[in-house]
Amino acid sequence: MKKTLISCLLLVVVLYFCEQVKFVSGDFYPPFIYRNERGETVGISIEILKAIEKVSDLRFSVELMPFSKALELVKNGEADMINLIFRTPEREKLFLFSKPVLQVQSLVWFRKDLNLKDFKDLTAHIVGVIEGDANEQLLRSKNPNIVFKRFTDFEQLIQAVKERQIDVFIMEDLTASYYLVKHDLYHLFNRLPPISSQWTHFAFSSNKSDLVEKVNSALERLSKSELQRIIELFIKPRFIFPRWFLHLLLYGGTGVFLAIFILTLINKRLAYLVAQRTQEIRKKNEELQTAYEELDAFNQQLRATNEELEAMNQELMNLNKRLEDKTLEAERFHNAFQTILDVANKITFETIQEKDFLVTLLEVFKYYLPEPACVGVALRSSEPGKTLFSLLKGEKSIIDRVEKIYNFDSEESFSEVLKTAQQLCGEDLNTEVKFLHIKSQEVSHGVFFFACEQINRYQEEYLKKFAVLIATLLSLRSYVREQGIFQRRLLGVVVKALEYYDYYTRGHSENVARYASLLAERLGLDKASIKRVFWAGMVHDVGKIFVPQHILNKNGFLTAEEYEFVKIHPVKSFELLVEAGLEDIAKITKHHHEHFDGKGYPDGLHAEDIPFESRLLCVVDAFDAMTTDRPYKKGLSLEEAIVEIERCSGSQFDPQLAKVFTDMLKEKPELFTKRGGFL
Repeated sequence: MKKTLISCLLLVVVLYFCEQVKFVSGDFYPPFIYRNERGETVGISIEILKAIEKVSDLRFSVELMPFSKALELVKNGEADMINLIFRTPEREKLFLFSKPVLQVQSLVWFRKDLNLKDFKDLTAHIVGVIEGDANEQLLRSKNPNIVFKRFTDFEQLIQAVKERQIDVFIMEDLTASYYLVKHDLYHLFNRLPPISSQWTHFAFSSNKSDLVEKVNSALERLSKSELQRIIELFIKPRFIFPRWFLHLLLYGGTGVFLAIFILTLINKRLAYLVAQRTQEIRKKNEELQTAYEELDAFNQQLRATNEELEAMNQELMNLNKRLEDKTLEAERFHNAFQTILDVANKITFETIQEKDFLVTLLEVFKYYLPEPACVGVALRSSEPGKTLFSLLKGEKSIIDRVEKIYNFDSEESFSEVLKTAQQLCGEDLNTEVKFLHIKSQEVSHGVFFFACEQINRYQEEYLKKFAVLIATLLSLRSYVREQGIFQRRLLGVVVKALEYYDYYTRGHSENVARYASLLAERLGLDKASIKRVFWAGMVHDVGKIFVPQHILNKNGFLTAEEYEFVKIHPVKSFELLVEAGLEDIAKITKHHHEHFDGKGYPDGLHAEDIPFESRLLCVVDAFDAMTTDRPYKKGLSLEEAIVEIERCSGSQFDPQLAKVFTDMLKEKPELFTKRGGFL
């Protein structure tokens, strides 16, 4: 009782020392002033009055009525001030005005898909307008051919917009923003330059000059940011929980507690499974590391073999130099040697076939044997249970696969190989078939066989070196193939590990890799570049394993600190891939979040400074992200994604790559369809 009495006394004191101001306004002028669903008087003007009360001794009593009646009360001195109005010469004779409060612009609003550029483009459309709006005449002066459709009030006009009866209308910026946000239409509309721009003021009775000074003083203490905050209270989407939902929360507390308890248990179980899976991945990684070390040891062996090959190459070059001035035969030998070097270089290509380079070498060396002659090679085939025979007889090249695999380390197997070689060479050569073992280190690849009636010591030494050369090239080919398989397996394991860690990226890497390959093919890149772009797409987000899992899997928008965590993942992807020996792919992934205008990360590169493949990856990565559903947003349709890419062309994306990609989306949308469509 005592506390209540003290509170009443304090209220009386405050009311005594504070000046009471009678504030009148039109009864419906959203978002400036209106009554909400609960009958409360709200709006931008009400919030400004509350802000003035905080910095002054003024207290406002607000009354809503027809606008004409409100003007009359202020004019006669029965009310102190009226809500925000425009200042005109006629009104200056009747009222006093505050300093400018809010600037109001009259704008033409249109749907984004119309893509209007200026007022001339309005000729082809019906423009909605409130009946009696003076802006109609201003707009007609800019384009006299406009057809207008008039509405009695704002709600009727916005309902016509919502039902797509009209796609273009005139309205003041704050009022239009309020209605478009209220009906969830704001994101679908754009604006032409302002038709007119005027400031609004509070108006006062002519005998209230001291009140004008107090209000102006209070307004001067309000910052622009405070006014902007007040405006955004009424033109930004807000979600208000219904009363039944609040009751549900109140009475369902026990159920929620139990649910949280159960989820906690589930979370602990999942954490255990994650730890178990992480241990398995570490074990696999150790196995891969061991395999990598074995390949590295094999690589060292190949280096030693390569040194031997270089020594042999030097010996052949010295021989060529001694013979080049003697006979035409020396010149032919030089050409043959150049052919051998070309073939040796191509053997490192993963797509080259062994039979292709073997036939080429056989053609070279057969030339140095006396006629008639037959020269060939028997190798273990890549097909199970078969042996590949390649030989030249006369001018004819023969490739035959015998349905048997020989043990090239046994004398009995050699005899069987020679019988097959004798049959292939033919009975017309009345001489036995001789062979040389093709062997590198402890690996037996096959045999090199030849048949000719006369052969000198020099030619026989020449053929022995030829067998060594074939063995070296086959060892190099085997290493290239195994290294390619290792890298593909390594990248596959890394991608699977990321998908398990961040379930939102599941399928994202494959989509980006596929889109990147399609765009690279459209641009006419070579096969090696297409392959490099594909693998970069597969592993571009692998660095996200360094980002805390609760941030990656967050069911909503990230905070500024969380976003800074996410921004480290391109650098971490780069570091991981460099450690794996994939420097060319690492450089692409590091810069796939750089923007063409230099506002990206991690290095803020600009335009051509960004690697070409990174710019390509940036476009397709953004496309898959914007067309994918997330718990906090719905994915865009194909048409909406095209509009967004075109809007960001030249800022986020390379304009040339963005143009080629959107052309692909328009011409062949079926290539970019995910399971379940785009939504």
